Amino acid sequence: MSGSPIKILVADDTQAERLVAREALTRAGYEVCEAFDGIHTLEVFARERPALVMIDVVMPKMTGIEACRILKARMQSDYLPVLMVSTKNTVNARVEGLRSGADDFLGKPYDVEELLARVEVLLRTRGRLGSQEDDKPSSTPSSTTVTGERSHRDFQARLEQEFLRAERYSDPLACLKLKIDSGAAGADATGPAAGDAALLRDMVEGHIRKVDISFELEAHTYTVILPNTHFPGALAAAERISRAASRVALPSRGGARGTASIGVSFFPNKDTKSAAELEGLVNLALQRAGDEGGGHICLYQHQGYLYIPES
Repeated sequence: MSGSPIKILVADDTQAERLVAREALTRAGYEVCEAFDGIHTLEVFARERPALVMIDVVMPKMTGIEACRILKARMQSDYLPVLMVSTKNTVNARVEGLRSGADDFLGKPYDVEELLARVEVLLRTRGRLGSQEDDKPSSTPSSTTVTGERSHRDFQARLEQEFLRAERYSDPLACLKLKIDSGAAGADATGPAAGDAALLRDMVEGHIRKVDISFELEAHTYTVILPNTHFPGALAAAERISRAASRVALPSRGGARGTASIGVSFFPNKDTKSAAELEGLVNLALQRAGDEGGGHICLYQHQGYLYIPES
């Protein structure tokens, strides 16, 4: 390998297992960092930013399944290869690992040559996808900022990914979209102020799960993908965000507190057979919620359901 070695994070609560993986990967020319539980995995990943994560399923504090979901959610549209390893090498165990977002699954004890071959394939895929991203215009910020076409492309790509996973494994999926109502409390709503973005981002991200993925596609508007979420869970999330929105004082509105209109769409649903249809229904739901005068939640499942959260 030329240049700096590729960094791989090995997460396993058993020191002997980490040592086996470290020796094999180091001999192959990789740089290795280690984590000993699920929480530590997230901490080391944030600090080291490895190119690939090799993670054990059964770990204390947070399982490899949960850590994988969070890592995948945090990476948004960037591809992070995750190789899951476990002594539980049954079909059900492999399916559960892949459903969490893992890209490959390897049973323990594994053959070192097979480990290296799987790592090489995953890194090749990462390099290929990275080259495709490099071909896109690089003058736009990340998908959680107010951007234009690329931000929406990133959202659609992630929604498509989550929809296909939900469809494949018969999992529920919800999409939530909120917009701060204009003219709240009679305040001026001529446009966003510099302080609005951070307040709204904290308001949204502070009231969703770590596995949920939020996108700010327009000023004062957020779209959130809610994996593995049924109707009750989506309604609970919408209520939390609605109440939080009523407590946010926006600089662009003279510090006035307002309301948010929220739309939610779901899969499975007889009217939702694609990610595009899921997005279309959440847009319709938001429009209907706004048409009711603000502060409403509209949930589209088999029909539109309007709801006003209690203050």
